[in-house]
Amino acid sequence: MNPNSSLAKTKNHVLRPACFALGLSLLAGCVVEARPRRVYVEPAPAVVVVREAPPPLRQEYVPYSPGPGYIWCPGHWRYNGGYYWVAGRWAAPPRGYGRWVAPHWEVRGGGYFFVEGVWR
Repeated sequence: MNPNSSLAKTKNHVLRPACFALGLSLLAGCVVEARPRRVYVEPAPAVVVVREAPPPLRQEYVPYSPGPGYIWCPGHWRYNGGYYWVAGRWAAPPRGYGRWVAPHWEVRGGGYFFVEGVWR
């Protein structure tokens, strides 16, 4: 086919923009997205205020750690109409955290206020 013929000119006139549009549409579909960052969110603590003092903490048998990096979270007293003991456990800290602040009871305003445990 002669490059100067009207058919060749029509093909170039139609094909070049079509190829350009196809190339742009392929590039528009290429999106680079960053990996989502995981964030540890602590649950909102429940507010518990009790008039009577919790019993003394229990002595607990601490079993062997299930593996490196685990932290012992000691047992504590909870309240639900009466005190009950929640046994201690081994836990792997969330990424970026390495210390467990155990739950405990504080005296506030003439009552005992429960403070949830947190990772720090």
